[in-house]
Amino acid sequence: MALVSMAGCKKVPGGGGMPNVPGSDKVPGGLGGSSDVDPNSCGNYAVSDAGRKLKAFLSATKDLQVTTEETAKIVKQSCIMMGNELGMTDADYTGETKDICAKVWGVIDNNMKVVIKSKAALKIKYKPAVCKVNVDFQAKAAAECEGKASADVGATCSGTCRGKCEGTCAGKAGTGGNAGSCDGECKGTCRGECEGHADVKASAQCKASASVKAQAEMQCTEPELDIALDAKLVVDKSKAEATVKALKAGLPKLLSVKARLEPLKYAVEAWVTAAKELKSAGPQLAQSFKDQAMCISGQIAAAASMIGNIQANVSVSVEVSASASGSVGGGA
Repeated sequence: MALVSMAGCKKVPGGGGMPNVPGSDKVPGGLGGSSDVDPNSCGNYAVSDAGRKLKAFLSATKDLQVTTEETAKIVKQSCIMMGNELGMTDADYTGETKDICAKVWGVIDNNMKVVIKSKAALKIKYKPAVCKVNVDFQAKAAAECEGKASADVGATCSGTCRGKCEGTCAGKAGTGGNAGSCDGECKGTCRGECEGHADVKASAQCKASASVKAQAEMQCTEPELDIALDAKLVVDKSKAEATVKALKAGLPKLLSVKARLEPLKYAVEAWVTAAKELKSAGPQLAQSFKDQAMCISGQIAAAASMIGNIQANVSVSVEVSASASGSVGGGA
């Protein structure tokens, strides 16, 4: 499989890091960040129904901030690691993540044009990573937040349900009917694993909390990537080998990030909906907590102020990892 141009990465918007991404602890540098959100700062407010849901949301907010920052950090540092193999220096790594990645892709694209006679010189074998969300775990998390039984927040799977489908299943192993085994699209309640993202019937705050928890616990396989160089189609062997080393250094982590982003994107969407809803209801909701009103109001405002940063980190992660996937024929 020939390498596809990665110039599209130049359109990537700015961003900032990925827990559970293998090797993330070994990646140098990265962005930091702190938040004023603290679910434990307002006393015993979680004893009420509204308080329990709010605390679950605030806890998810802190977790989501860390996850999105770490995800964007991996994206940025993967580009830098590729740049290092290409002979780039710290002076080349100024600006936002989009700028750094654009410079790296630019060098790679130029090498592809100048030092390789044909794109066929690079033979790429690629098997994408696969991530699965535990649907039952997500349903349980939502139920605990709502104060209900898991069955009352029945989870659905947007993607491939691998488990039992209480409804109609269209797939290789689907038997349909009530609680039939499924390995395909489930139109109904899915129990087991979901390759894609799961949804639950819950309030905005509980849906956000459950989605954030589920994506943090998802299980992923590693992408398989092998790149071979055909010396007969190379003009400059040294630069060609450097290009291959660069791709091998950065692409695996970017491809791993891409697989993890489907549940993360959904979690962010659910969280943003809840944050905006809370911001709108803020004053009235805060007053219901009486003596804790001022503290609660501050927590809601702090959470809402994080929307832009969280969305920006996810956006840059999506764009760069999609370009990386497209470069090896994995689609965008």
